[in-house]
Amino acid sequence: MRARQLDRKDLVILNNVSAEFAVSPDSRPLADRARSAVFSSIRDAVLVSGAITGESAQIVDPENVKKTLPDTPVLANSGVKHGTVEDVLKIADGCVVGSSLKVDGHTWNAVDPKRAREFMDIVRKMRG
Repeated sequence: MRARQLDRKDLVILNNVSAEFAVSPDSRPLADRARSAVFSSIRDAVLVSGAITGESAQIVDPENVKKTLPDTPVLANSGVKHGTVEDVLKIADGCVVGSSLKVDGHTWNAVDPKRAREFMDIVRKMRG
């Protein structure tokens, strides 16, 4: 809401409904938490993460959120790799990628331009 109050058209609001760095005190199913976040927040997309940075969510998680929120962009937010991006993008509207683009695939390393190009080549080929 602060971004909207600032009248910033170049700012995107992403709600991470399953943050990999936190444990939710909310025991409702992930899809219900996502629906609640969309209902009560001004957002551009929701993010579905794995258990920790670099680990993917179980494919059923973004799938359930997307079924519940068909008109809301759903992004996979962790653990998307060269070997999984095609399956992820069959369900999610996009993804946030980090570790798999880094040198040796390690989170704290610098981005490896070759790995990044290879990743995007897979995405471009998939999208035609």
